[in-house]
Amino acid sequence: MRHGGSTTEPSFNEALGTALRMSVARWRESPDCVQVERTRTIAGAPGRHPDILIAAPDAWPVAIEASFDGRDADRDAEARLGLETADGGLPIETALAVRVPEACRSWSRSRIEQELREGSELAYAVHQRTRAGRPRRWPKAGFVAGTVADLVDLLPLVASPREIIDETAEYVAQRVRWAADRLHGPCTPAQRRRIVADMHQRTALTGLSTTMVLWLNALLTQARLHERHERVPSPADCCDAGGYPLPGQFVRAWHEILAKNWRSVFEPAKNAMARADAVKTWAASHALRCLLEAVQLIKARRLDAHINVGAELFPKLSDDRKTAAAYYTQPPAAAFLAAMTVTKDSLPAGVSWTSADLWDHARLADLACGTGTLLRAGYRRIAAFHERAGDATPESLVQLHRNAMEKGVYGADISPIAAHLTASSLAALGDGNPYAATHVGWVRVGGKPARAGALEYFQADEMDDLFGTAGGRSAGVEEEPSERRDSVYVGDDSLSWVLMNPPYSRTRGGQRAFDVAGMSDAERKACQRRWQKLTRGKANNQAGMAASFLALADQKLRPGGRLGFVLPLTAAFAESWTATRMLVEARYADIVAIAFSAGRALGRQAVSADTGMEEMMLVATKRVPGTQPSVVVQCVTLYEPLRDAGQAHEIARSVTRAVGETTPGGHLPVRAGDEEIGQAVAFEADGSGRPWTPLGALSPALPVFSDALGRGRFGDLAGLKSAPTSVGFGCLEDLFAVGPTHHLIGYPIGGDGPGAFEFHPLRPGASVVGDRALWQADAKRQTRMEVRPTHKGVVPAALEVRDQDRMRKQAATLFYARNLRWTSQALLAATTEAPVMGGRSWTALGHADGQVLKAFALWANSTLGGLLHWTVGQRTQAGRATTQIRALRRVRVPLLDQLEAPVLADAAREFDRLKTCALLPLCQAHGDPVRAEIDRAVVRMMALPTWADGVVARLRDLWCGEPSVHGHNKTAVELLSRRDKN
Repeated sequence: MRHGGSTTEPSFNEALGTALRMSVARWRESPDCVQVERTRTIAGAPGRHPDILIAAPDAWPVAIEASFDGRDADRDAEARLGLETADGGLPIETALAVRVPEACRSWSRSRIEQELREGSELAYAVHQRTRAGRPRRWPKAGFVAGTVADLVDLLPLVASPREIIDETAEYVAQRVRWAADRLHGPCTPAQRRRIVADMHQRTALTGLSTTMVLWLNALLTQARLHERHERVPSPADCCDAGGYPLPGQFVRAWHEILAKNWRSVFEPAKNAMARADAVKTWAASHALRCLLEAVQLIKARRLDAHINVGAELFPKLSDDRKTAAAYYTQPPAAAFLAAMTVTKDSLPAGVSWTSADLWDHARLADLACGTGTLLRAGYRRIAAFHERAGDATPESLVQLHRNAMEKGVYGADISPIAAHLTASSLAALGDGNPYAATHVGWVRVGGKPARAGALEYFQADEMDDLFGTAGGRSAGVEEEPSERRDSVYVGDDSLSWVLMNPPYSRTRGGQRAFDVAGMSDAERKACQRRWQKLTRGKANNQAGMAASFLALADQKLRPGGRLGFVLPLTAAFAESWTATRMLVEARYADIVAIAFSAGRALGRQAVSADTGMEEMMLVATKRVPGTQPSVVVQCVTLYEPLRDAGQAHEIARSVTRAVGETTPGGHLPVRAGDEEIGQAVAFEADGSGRPWTPLGALSPALPVFSDALGRGRFGDLAGLKSAPTSVGFGCLEDLFAVGPTHHLIGYPIGGDGPGAFEFHPLRPGASVVGDRALWQADAKRQTRMEVRPTHKGVVPAALEVRDQDRMRKQAATLFYARNLRWTSQALLAATTEAPVMGGRSWTALGHADGQVLKAFALWANSTLGGLLHWTVGQRTQAGRATTQIRALRRVRVPLLDQLEAPVLADAAREFDRLKTCALLPLCQAHGDPVRAEIDRAVVRMMALPTWADGVVARLRDLWCGEPSVHGHNKTAVELLSRRDKN
């Protein structure tokens, strides 16, 4: 359609196509990769050709439809979905709708091309077809803004929808399992034990599955090399006339390849093949046939460069991923974290993106690399900056990749198999180009003397004495003995970017640190002691290994370097993580913490595979000595999980833009097009490591209000009015004597421990006299502020009498919940008629004045009390607030013993009036009339202004609307829905 200006839409398409083509070195060499206004590109529909068709030979086709009218662009893009290309017969699964800027109406084609190449922004949206055949648009409304460079970065990430990759991965995983089954039966017990040891797994079947992943990786690489080098036999050349694989032929082919290069791929595969052939040749042949079917599908779907065998399969097969809490990063999360961490201004001073030698001065590392998903994402980001910075050539990209393999990318893992898969997956990004020794290797864990894997880098830059047969580096070629260095050298203050998803394991709550296949209990305990020694004064090991790896990254990162970590969400709130938060606040700037609306990013949409817990990401820049420490933590909460790598890449740009505009103490929405997808809150930290309260909260008003209230100021939610509270605020331990932990009090019947009593459940109606305890939470019975004890204590004969007397002296009538379920429990504080002991779920609070105890029970069970507890309670699981005892001591509370006597007496009377009234679960506080009465009593007790009742009522609604509180409880959500309709 021609418009009044000098530019038509076809002219714009020609300019955009040229700008795209000139931005990618391979596209400049092969103009057919970008087809503009070309007819007969669609099979059977010559009149329906796309405005622009991106038809790279190694990727799925992508259509681009451009129009001055965004609605036309959307309609045309959606219409292209499902059409098959004429040359390859592949359907178009992704189409981009581009809204042409109005300014282009009056520009010439050459002017448009110049403006686009110089960074003028376009507006675009992504249309994809789901596996059910339905169209899907992102963003849901409006268009995202970006340059041609942003489009070029986006295209390979969206070419293959996540559903296609997941579907292919499931097919491949099935073939891997079938292949392992073919070999499992014929194995003798001795052979199975050898496989378990070689593959570092716990069972023979899992060890064989891991072996099949190595073979599959080798087969894919062999096919790729054959396409580039005719002297490399194809997998088909290693089969007989009937198509059955000949294991001996594959061994010879792999031996010939690794003699030239690619040792990290073919040496472990060849060795495993030799052992499998010794089991039964026919079994190995059947296994290879299953794997070749997987190779054929991957090749047919052009997913060589888009599916990482290690990342997609090894995590599903490894026996250690849950016991060792070693979770693998999902590709969308890796793309997001890489985009947030590797920024345009993050190169060392004096180093240019245009230089293929940038790896002489820059280092990218992951010291818990798994199968290398984060390293791949980081490398792709760096390569993209290099290609966009100047006139990169295919030759300079080859040099960049070789330098990355040999100089710039550092990875370490305790699994040799994972390290090999990391090196080979990085090598595959070079399109078959050779490389020498890498800085990717495996580190010893266990042994004598005990070693703690990559944590040994706390003590040494290079660990030659730790490797030997249990460690080493992955390489492309065999090194001369004089040049060989088995270990990976990682100097202090040397790394430019650290991307890491460390193990979360800790020795607590049923978990055991260093729960690694093949390790004895004695070795495990020795490793734990070694861990304690290495990290003393550097990290709190109660937080688990993740805190130790973050401290290690800090030691190895250069000033000005960038940190990008995946962490459990507890890192933002838990008391055990205080030292880590203090480290980040003291030594880093540009701190951004990202989390997701509670309960959304779990399961298949989680940040890490198989965690089953809420996670966060942390990005920051290490301060240069002499600069001021940061006092702001940008807390970003995203409403939905990261669905695919393309969306994640664009969301990272949106987050970066939002945090760059958010001022200290303020908040702004994170937007994609016309859609609000999250919010950024600039939390003012004070260096003490207190919880980063705004993270994960849907309503930014809640943490802002809570922070002010904890400092003795009550304000309206608009920030227009505020008043001081009638009494000051302090910590819980400032007001009460906080009772002992349940470990000292005792243990339930059938258990064991150092406590003074063995506890037995009390029968309904049993006497409340004697050694009684409020041991456990009972959501069905504990609905009133005054409750009955749950257990009776029996004195084991072996214990001394003084232990029981000491516990009896700390009995109380007021108790505070430690392991709270917002979704089912009604009480944050409970009282008993007579003094009893606490327990696993309830901690005793002692005070000489009974009226203070009653007043506090009112406060804790009010919206204000629950809100302040929510700010420090862990949010690892939606609907729960587990609180460690040290964190409980630091909960902010009003110092009620400062109240005047008449006010305190009135509060006690209100408690006596309400103590037998049944309360709904805390997540339903917004629909609970008794909770509303408690709130009104607390407002009077605190002498808050007349407008406070309305503020507290609004707080009830907002707080119960937080997913971390309602936990998607059906009744609570229905109450919220009815409230919204009204």
